[in-house]
Amino acid sequence: MVVDFNLLREAAGKNFRDLGGHPTVHGRRVRRGRIFRSSHLAQLPDEHPVRRLPLRTLVTLQSRIELRHLGPPHQDVLRAVRWEHLPIGERWFRDEGAAELLSQPGREHLVMVTGFPSDWRRFFAILGERDVYPLVFHCSAGRDRTGVGAAMLLELLGVERDAIVADFLKSNLVFPSSPLRAEQLAPVFARIDEAGGIRDFLREFISVSEAEMDAIREDLLE
Repeated sequence: MVVDFNLLREAAGKNFRDLGGHPTVHGRRVRRGRIFRSSHLAQLPDEHPVRRLPLRTLVTLQSRIELRHLGPPHQDVLRAVRWEHLPIGERWFRDEGAAELLSQPGREHLVMVTGFPSDWRRFFAILGERDVYPLVFHCSAGRDRTGVGAAMLLELLGVERDAIVADFLKSNLVFPSSPLRAEQLAPVFARIDEAGGIRDFLREFISVSEAEMDAIREDLLE
């Protein structure tokens, strides 16, 4: 798979935002200041907001190859946090892996979910722990793997899909030359619906426990 690492270097920390503030279908709201999404954090300007967070946990979804090219998260961030590395996409950087990712045109974001269930299982297990927040999760660009992770999480929290898609598309402000499209999340939502909803999907396809899902909702909803 061909990756423009020079472009990604320029995106360090730029695709950063709080996932809090969204209202839910049940009349609650996602807590602010608890969970954030980002592009990679290998380089950080002094004024970057992550430096001011009382951050406890950092979850990196980049492959080892990406870390080798871009660098690990900035040492100023790692110094004070628990760092979890879930190398989603490792095999995409080999010829057969790239073929897998491109084998279902228009369904690439679904493949990012279904191709790495054990990593997503670990992701939600971390979110289900009771002492991990504030937490930042990120990949290299903070838009694709991070985007589907955010979509599944916000769906679990009960955020309307229009708002989930709007958050997904905010990454286009950082990457206007290769914009995401709303329909790229449609296969993910369709698979969730086929499973009977997000809780059934997470339980049956990713092996997230009911206790973990309940803990995530308790910690991240007002």
